Amino acid sequence: MIKIGVRVVRGPDWKWASQDGGEGHLGTLVGLGVRGDSRVPEGCGLVAWDHDGTGLYMYRIGHGNAFDLRVYDSAPLGSLHPGVKCANCHVDPIPGARWKCVACDDYDLCSLCYHGDKHNLGHAFLRLETPSSKVTKLPPRKDCSKVQAQGIFPGAVVTRGRDWKHGDQDGGDGKRGKVVDIRPWNDEFARSAVRVRWENKHENTYRLGFQGKTDVLAVTATSGGHYYKYHLPIIALEPLQRSFGADEYVRVDSDLETVRAMQPNHGEWMDKMRYVLGRIGKVVRQFDTGDVKVLVDGEEWTLNPVVLDSMMPTTTTSRQGARAEASSGGGIKSGDSVRVIGDVSKLKELQKGHGGFNDSVSGREVGCTVVCR
Repeated sequence: MIKIGVRVVRGPDWKWASQDGGEGHLGTLVGLGVRGDSRVPEGCGLVAWDHDGTGLYMYRIGHGNAFDLRVYDSAPLGSLHPGVKCANCHVDPIPGARWKCVACDDYDLCSLCYHGDKHNLGHAFLRLETPSSKVTKLPPRKDCSKVQAQGIFPGAVVTRGRDWKHGDQDGGDGKRGKVVDIRPWNDEFARSAVRVRWENKHENTYRLGFQGKTDVLAVTATSGGHYYKYHLPIIALEPLQRSFGADEYVRVDSDLETVRAMQPNHGEWMDKMRYVLGRIGKVVRQFDTGDVKVLVDGEEWTLNPVVLDSMMPTTTTSRQGARAEASSGGGIKSGDSVRVIGDVSKLKELQKGHGGFNDSVSGREVGCTVVCR
């Protein structure tokens, strides 16, 4: 699930004018709503904006099917991609989101380098928020708009914030300091703190995102470069980790470039794997590495979990039932006779991932035993 501490910017359903300080201004998610809470209901989150020390603001992160926020940086959550190094700045492992080039073999960027226009802007990339999150394919950056990031970055003038618990290190309430750099609060939580030099010459490190805490706020914000806003993920209350149980049915991603790019070090890629694209298979087991062994039409394949989607049995069955009810006035049950549609091109398309196509059954009435899976 999404966690407090993530750095955020306004999202696609934003309707709150300049409450955030304007488009591109950063804040920190510091609280999540819970079921039954009338003040901060489930599907909402609380944000402390970098420029505003007066209070917290509530936004929709799924409530009413609206999404007010995007993830600017998940590194403060401690999200890491073990064994994956940024090909440009060489940070290892990559913290926060991982951006993988589709056109080049074994080429990954961290968020700072991706939004900093490193590598070929004409190449498409894949975004992975965590090592096992669902992969998202993105268009090339060359034709995409950018927004200037504003907030607590190096050079910003700051004062003590809402979670200040450091006595008079700053020289006293109301005193100001300048941000020297952004750094980890500890080794696991990258970009979760800032180093500040105060007017009294004292210098120390303070939390900015670590466990949802913000020790300082901006008096004068500075630019942190630009970002591709439509390439940032929307904050929603959905699982980031992907786990699969034995005998669970899954569908393999149908995009060739995506699957081929994600298979190195996860079972590897072979050209004959094209056969499994878009098909439904059954999980044999999930390894400790996260990789999943899937049985597809009698053959086992080891796949990266990010290229798999769970096929929920109850959802699938209910949709099948609803379709049958709408078309025939009753559900299909074991032993029923059914007529296969006569539109061959449509039948071929519908059969992809569902047993394949056989010319002999098109348009014929057949007796069949239906097995719901």
